[in-house]
Amino acid sequence: MDNHLQEMNLIDLLSEKHLALRKIVTDQDPDQINKTESHILAVLETHEMLTISEISRIIHISRQGTHKSIQGLLSRNYVEAVEVKGNQRDKNIILTQKGIECNQRMMITKIELEQRIANKLGAANVEHLKSLIKEEWL
Repeated sequence: MDNHLQEMNLIDLLSEKHLALRKIVTDQDPDQINKTESHILAVLETHEMLTISEISRIIHISRQGTHKSIQGLLSRNYVEAVEVKGNQRDKNIILTQKGIECNQRMMITKIELEQRIANKLGAANVEHLKSLIKEEWL
């Protein structure tokens, strides 16, 4: 384990590992998707269609930050904006085929990465860690 991690608390350890894992996943994309954009794509895959405000609440960043990331994804054709019936102000953001394919590539990377972690820590420990993280403790 890196020396700088030895004295960290749980919150900072989780943050460090999360950033490192997200970087590995995003480095696989030819268009160099950033961490926020990859998070948005993953959220859209789960929810299929969301407004920018909804995405912002889910990923816990400002609406302005979310809007900037969405604009980057729109310009590179990972997502598209569609009209919301009965709402002139908001648009729903949905994945394009390119966004779906990007999520599929990232999922392959995530599966391979989880396997590498399981090889290092043991499959039972990875399953235990996943079950602990899924618990209601926040």
